[in-house]
Amino acid sequence: MKVLRFIYLSAFCSGLLLALPSTQTLAAEGQIVMEDLTPSQLRGEIKKIETEFYQVFNRSIEDENLAIICYEYIPTGSNIKAEACEPQFVIDKRGNNANDARLGYDLLLTPTDLQSVLAAEYKALNAAMSELSAQSEYFRELNSILSALREEQENR
Repeated sequence: MKVLRFIYLSAFCSGLLLALPSTQTLAAEGQIVMEDLTPSQLRGEIKKIETEFYQVFNRSIEDENLAIICYEYIPTGSNIKAEACEPQFVIDKRGNNANDARLGYDLLLTPTDLQSVLAAEYKALNAAMSELSAQSEYFRELNSILSALREEQENR
């Protein structure tokens, strides 16, 4: 099976994902070859594309409840910060549920229970992303680049 080298413009403004054979030609043109990235550089590129992807999505929606919010947190049992990106409706429901559980008004929901309770909101989020994808070539390209970068990260 032939492996294609996926690259994208470092400025990613055009957001085009290309399959080209020559690494030297690509480097001369200022383009990045995914296979040449260190794990740290790959994570950095994923973060840049993710940030742009969520910004484009958040600018396109009217319902702020569907906005994707990224934040840092410290996982239980660790001192190292991690980042999570979630829809606003998940953040709100989890916070309200935790407060209600603390006060004895409700049981604390597991992540699976939280997904079940928010099924309608997830469906609306999926519909909004699908609609934007159908309307915006740039959004589709960002999604393709992000998918290719994440696949490269998983295959290492």
